[in-house]
Amino acid sequence: MPSDTSVQQKDLRPEKGIFWPALILIFAISIPMVLWPAQAEKFIGGIYGAFSMKLGSLYMWFTAGLCLLCVFFACSRYGDVKFGDPDEKPRYSLKSWVAMIFCSGVAGACMFWAIVEPLWDVISLPQNAAAMSTEAFDWSLAYLLLHWGPNAWCTYFVAALPIAYLFHIRRKPVLRISAASEIVLGKQTNGIIGRTCDVFFILGLLFCTAVTMCVSLPTVVAALNRVFGVTPGFKVELMVLVVSACIAGWSVWSGLDKGIKVLSDINVVIALAMVGFGAVCGPTAELFDIFTNAIGKMLGNYMNMTFWISPFADNSFPRDWTIFYALFWAGYGPFMGLFIARISRGRTIREVIVWGMLGCIAGGYLIHGVFGSYTLWLQYNAVNHVEGKLALDAVAILKQSGGPAAMMAVLDTLPMGKLVMCVYCVFSTIFLATSVDSGCYVVASVATRNIGVNDDPARWHRSFWAFAQALLAVGLLAIGGLNVAKQFGNFSGALMALPVLLLTLSWLRIVRQEEGFLLRHCMKPLPADSFDKWTGTQESKNVDEQDESKSTR
Repeated sequence: MPSDTSVQQKDLRPEKGIFWPALILIFAISIPMVLWPAQAEKFIGGIYGAFSMKLGSLYMWFTAGLCLLCVFFACSRYGDVKFGDPDEKPRYSLKSWVAMIFCSGVAGACMFWAIVEPLWDVISLPQNAAAMSTEAFDWSLAYLLLHWGPNAWCTYFVAALPIAYLFHIRRKPVLRISAASEIVLGKQTNGIIGRTCDVFFILGLLFCTAVTMCVSLPTVVAALNRVFGVTPGFKVELMVLVVSACIAGWSVWSGLDKGIKVLSDINVVIALAMVGFGAVCGPTAELFDIFTNAIGKMLGNYMNMTFWISPFADNSFPRDWTIFYALFWAGYGPFMGLFIARISRGRTIREVIVWGMLGCIAGGYLIHGVFGSYTLWLQYNAVNHVEGKLALDAVAILKQSGGPAAMMAVLDTLPMGKLVMCVYCVFSTIFLATSVDSGCYVVASVATRNIGVNDDPARWHRSFWAFAQALLAVGLLAIGGLNVAKQFGNFSGALMALPVLLLTLSWLRIVRQEEGFLLRHCMKPLPADSFDKWTGTQESKNVDEQDESKSTR
């Protein structure tokens, strides 16, 4: 890898070796799903079972390793390395930067799982606790916080580091997985392995976003049914999909600053308003107690919960939830790595990891802490027949009518429940559009020949992938069902295993081989006296000598 940066040369035409194979595979997968949904469901289920049963433990070890890497690079001297020029200011404010990452990384599924997952957890025997027992209620929200905590976000930020380094420091005029892995792939960067890696990335990303659509769209339809009496069905879901696709199309056409950033800022305001309303209008003290108990339970049992696979008992909880989430976050990892890298010019490694992790985890925990706790409070009151308190047997609704219906029933118990559900429709639709447009933006960037730091992919190119994404979502909707969506999410994570591993190995090799360059040229200059005081001139000489020795080798 050259030690000098090069001037970026843009060429916004599609890279045919990536564009056409990805497009052909999308059509080859989507059309059979629409025409033969039963067979497609069986095929996807077989793939899911193989990966979750045989490789589930391996994914949990990988997730734990990524968490440790985040801690190391945030706390070490490498944390001061800045993506861009040493004195450069960030392009986006911290608030907008975190909002763009959060909205792109979780979409409307965050609110859905905040309500639906705790209901499944209390009947799915977490840690072998009896269904509907007090112990199951204790574990339920704790597992929700585990699944949406550091274990979720660590993949995103580790994947972002080598991409941001090559794009903003080395000024490589490409934004794709193969280019970020050049230090590992070598001559195969633009060969079959590199192109296969990029195509797998595009497929995995579009699959993950399609899963998010299949979670978000039925909940919006369920809200329309409860508020306006709209009859749920495939046609209604298609109409909601068209609306979301139009919003996403406008956003991705407008670009980062006028599209994705604006939608993200709007959605964060709506999310905070909903969280505040739920906290104030619900049983505030009880909700805070439930959330506090769950935080303590999760922190005190973090390692046990992460690595609990239940090998000696016939308990599917780890496979259905903990391993599912590990695969699902892995599926989004390279996409979010590319997206985070694209918007993080002017930020240091420490800022990217610390503020990114804290901001995104806090956003998720606010939603889960309020609506997850409220759901469990309603269910516990119903199970134990607590007098004088609002109660709802949401689990019974979940079993009979599915997750979207259970979610709407929970929201309907709040004051002005119908209005809350209408706000949720807007919230979920914009959230989904934000996820889709950021995904299409990244896919178009990957499939573009050369793209500069301040350039966007061609508008027609970005909009085209929004159409391809909608086609894949139609295929999944034709199959239907939450279990199918979860299985498809695991399939996506399996596809993304190679890109995530490549990015992690690439970053470790970059740090090892280019340590001197990173420490001498990629940090904000300090006054000479402070540098001598804290690091010593001898250390500076050692770094120079070490860098010169590596360059010679």
